[in-house]
Amino acid sequence: MERPVEVILRGGQFKQFTELELAALRKKYDLKRIEIEVVYFLSICGECDTAAYIQEYLSANKGHISQTVFHLCERGYITAEQDKKDRRYVHYTLTYEGKMLAAEISGAWNRIHTEMFAGVSEEDLACFKRVSMMIGENINKKLNQ
Repeated sequence: MERPVEVILRGGQFKQFTELELAALRKKYDLKRIEIEVVYFLSICGECDTAAYIQEYLSANKGHISQTVFHLCERGYITAEQDKKDRRYVHYTLTYEGKMLAAEISGAWNRIHTEMFAGVSEEDLACFKRVSMMIGENINKKLNQ
């Protein structure tokens, strides 16, 4: 495999790049990266607002997600409400403060995407998305064997 592809797939450069942009938000709100990620996910997830969906999106373990949502609830960024039909599920919702934070995070992600995809045509970006989805599906097939 070509080195540039391996570098992207390993994610190190992407992580460093995003850390630079998110560092100011993390410092301003005294939050961990995973907390930033959870708030962002809840702002885009629609009805997929349970710990299982958060865990899937972030590829993190249950304990880490549990601690993270607990901390975000304590800080007032999200609320937790048990599902009315199935008490095994808890739905997480952004509070007003959480929505304000999510807006700042969304702005940071927009800046990251703008810089990262500068000079990439819409056609190439669409191709990249298709290939990325296929790679993700192939990886999931292997992991779920």
